[in-house]
Amino acid sequence: PSFFFLIILAGYVYGGAVAFLLGALGLFVSALLTGGVGPWMPFQMFVAGWMGLCTAAIAPLGARLRPGSWGEIGLLAAYGYLWGLLFGALMILWFWPFSPPGALSWAPGMGLGETLRRYAAFYALTSFAWDSLRGIGNAALILLLGRPVLKELRRFKARFEFRVE
Repeated sequence: PSFFFLIILAGYVYGGAVAFLLGALGLFVSALLTGGVGPWMPFQMFVAGWMGLCTAAIAPLGARLRPGSWGEIGLLAAYGYLWGLLFGALMILWFWPFSPPGALSWAPGMGLGETLRRYAAFYALTSFAWDSLRGIGNAALILLLGRPVLKELRRFKARFEFRVE
């Protein structure tokens, strides 16, 4: 979905917990509105939530950069690209173990090395191209809209922040 960039930017400004909720609930509502409800939906919700939650890990890196700078936008765009790939890699786990037996499917008793080799080959053949486009889309939207969206998110954070002393 094209709103992944918003999950990433909101998580960067408001923190991982808010972004986890935004990702999970955003995909839930999207599935309900578009008729995309299926056995994959809980996986989409959790993976999108994790995408947002993990923004907490890059916030300290971004704190060293000037707000709104190209360095900050570049960091977020790279994060968006990587999560475009990772989203797909995690999503195919919901069905890969249940795929028909073959050279690329999972089988009980396989060792870790063979499991990873088969999974990597399965991912490369079924999902990598599509996920690369998702990653490019995430990065492009962040590069295009990152500055104004971050500015507004920060403005609202400052307006709604209060302290009890």
